[in-house]
Amino acid sequence: MDLVMKMDNLPILGETIVTDNFETYPGGKGGNQAVTASKLGGNVQFLGKLGDDNYSDQLIFELEKQNVDTSKIIRKKNSNAGIAMIRVDKNGDNSISFTPGANNDLSIADLKKNEDLFVKSDILLITMEINNDIVYEAIRIANKYNMYVILDPAPAPNAIPNDIPEKVNIITPNESEAENITGINIKTKENALDSLKILKEMGFNLPIITWGKNGIITYLDNSLKIIESLENIKAIDSTAAGDVFVGALAAFISKDKPIIESIKLANSAAGLSTTIEGAQTSIPLLSELESIMNK
Repeated sequence: MDLVMKMDNLPILGETIVTDNFETYPGGKGGNQAVTASKLGGNVQFLGKLGDDNYSDQLIFELEKQNVDTSKIIRKKNSNAGIAMIRVDKNGDNSISFTPGANNDLSIADLKKNEDLFVKSDILLITMEINNDIVYEAIRIANKYNMYVILDPAPAPNAIPNDIPEKVNIITPNESEAENITGINIKTKENALDSLKILKEMGFNLPIITWGKNGIITYLDNSLKIIESLENIKAIDSTAAGDVFVGALAAFISKDKPIIESIKLANSAAGLSTTIEGAQTSIPLLSELESIMNK
């Protein structure tokens, strides 16, 4: 659950800022991505763990309202949902602190009990808001069943096992996550290209860096490609933009759209999401996205 306050400027270390607003929104990177993929036409099942608190009840309700299959979500007694505390400034930029709650206890045994999901599904979309060992094991199981794997490395891991990159079809770090993984501080297009090349050298098939207002930058067909952000939109809250991009990308790939078209559509979906407050509440409908793309 996202607990959100808006303010003119984000507080610096030791500073207290008083604001006059507070809202709660259903969120979580996995939840945001699942809802996005579902709203844009994907057939989505969610594997994760929640508690027995009111927030957990509400999160499941919101997922089901968007046609996400929640039958595999495990409920842990005497535990709570993941919580994100989010501050948003006047430019729509944000600062987030996060605790995973019950989802931190998702185990390899839980994966094994639900291996049928991997057998019958085509795409694994996974983030790193759960224990990293579970992420890597899920990728290995997905690879066993020839699933298409999209890894959102957020929060960025300290290290990635050597066998994982070749099992991942797409990795989608933002610029700070890419820096954490590759050691390249991304300030210019040349920096981004160097980072992308390192990700390729690590074994990742298709690295895509989400670069905020600068759009999307990727290394595809041996060349640097930049997909710019939507023009003439007013960003008010960027909270779930990265999640919307990844969820939309999975949805369009599931529809067998060409990869460059999928990236462009997902980038536009992410841009639209910044014009509305909240996480799952900001995800555009397919009709809204098509309207923008046809202008």
